[in-house]
Amino acid sequence: MSIHDLSWDPIHNSAYGHMRSLLRPAAATPRAHGALRYRCPITGSFVLLTDETTLRSLGQPSARLRCADCGELHLIASIVEGAV
Repeated sequence: MSIHDLSWDPIHNSAYGHMRSLLRPAAATPRAHGALRYRCPITGSFVLLTDETTLRSLGQPSARLRCADCGELHLIASIVEGAV
């Protein structure tokens, strides 16, 4: 099977517009004992991150995080150096 044999019809055009908007930026600020806090861009609630595994993964250049408040993926845009 080649790429020409694949059918792209099942993908609705509206899906492409949603792909661009999946990651919303959320600015994180350091808190006591190495935790981070960010404000959910969808609900406006503050979320505190304390899990060490999650905090380590946020050190990546494109740190994505599933929000505990709204369940959507967010891009943690500005993390202060030395916070994790």
